[in-house]
Amino acid sequence: MKKPVRIFQTVNRWLLLILFVTGVQQISYGQCAQALRSARTAYDEGQLQRIPALIESCLAEKEGKGGFSDEERTEAYRLLILAHIFTDEPTKADEAMLALLKFNPQFQINEDADPAELINLYGTFRTKPVFLYGGKIEANYTLIDVLEFYGLHSLSNTNGSYEGNVSIGGALVIEKPLFGKLSGRAELAFASNQFTYTNNFLNDVGGAEIAELEAVETQNWIALRVLGEYEVYKNENMTLLAAFGPSIQYLFLADVGAETLITGGEPGQGPDIDLTSSGKDMRETLLLGINAGIGLKRKLGKNYFIADLRYSYGIGNITKKNYDNELNWRYGMALNNIRLNTLTVSLGLIFPKYSPKKLNR
Repeated sequence: MKKPVRIFQTVNRWLLLILFVTGVQQISYGQCAQALRSARTAYDEGQLQRIPALIESCLAEKEGKGGFSDEERTEAYRLLILAHIFTDEPTKADEAMLALLKFNPQFQINEDADPAELINLYGTFRTKPVFLYGGKIEANYTLIDVLEFYGLHSLSNTNGSYEGNVSIGGALVIEKPLFGKLSGRAELAFASNQFTYTNNFLNDVGGAEIAELEAVETQNWIALRVLGEYEVYKNENMTLLAAFGPSIQYLFLADVGAETLITGGEPGQGPDIDLTSSGKDMRETLLLGINAGIGLKRKLGKNYFIADLRYSYGIGNITKKNYDNELNWRYGMALNNIRLNTLTVSLGLIFPKYSPKKLNR
């Protein structure tokens, strides 16, 4: 019976210790809240010299060990900065402002209510993020421009057309504020494009359909996009952006699955055909593009939710070989010269990286 008694005594000791620590913290929180109230009163009454002594000990408390809550700590730093400003202690004011920005890098002044001296001091510090980083998922819809039709049958008796499909991709994002309302963004993306090509072949004499072709092509790219972003509209929680810039894409895999149905016969169907492997080289592997779109950035706690709608215009023909390939003899299909364009919708999260410091002026 001694062992259960010892366990019970040990549990009681731990409970008492937890209650003691919690009680000490609550007392500390209460004392610091009272100190902040006293500092507010001292500021209102012009007794600025009293403020540092009232709040500095609570500011020195580590997070979670008592002291101020986050909101109280921000307010306490603000009062301390004002006290040093108005008692002509610029070095101490700088130190307090830097401490505030390190604790709460998203601190914002109120230009309608804050003293001009505080606004001016805030403006002498780097307060924007050094950069932002994150990721997003993308849904792409492919748009095909036909530059020139090719075929194994009379082109005057065919009816070829393309229809885009939706595919999913993703991107890593890094963003850098530049100056004013302008920022730069780089994206390293895995992008996928898919589209369906159909063609009806007609008899030269009677115009009756003699065959029907349907082919689905899937392309997988690694893309690098470099964009300039301009703030069209901004408030406390949301920013509307316009974006423009070039991209370069590398095609590492493209394949076609096709079926040809001869009227009155059996469908011709076989394995997917690789368009990019060595010796085939039916698609260009590098694609240059121009991107333009709009974006939304909204605060989500200390981070940002982003959404983009973007159009990418492909520069040039992506077909390298029209004839003399497996598509010709297996499916009676020739590759047309086409331009690849993409409409993209994306959603993601980015995280700011701050490094506040005093600016040299």
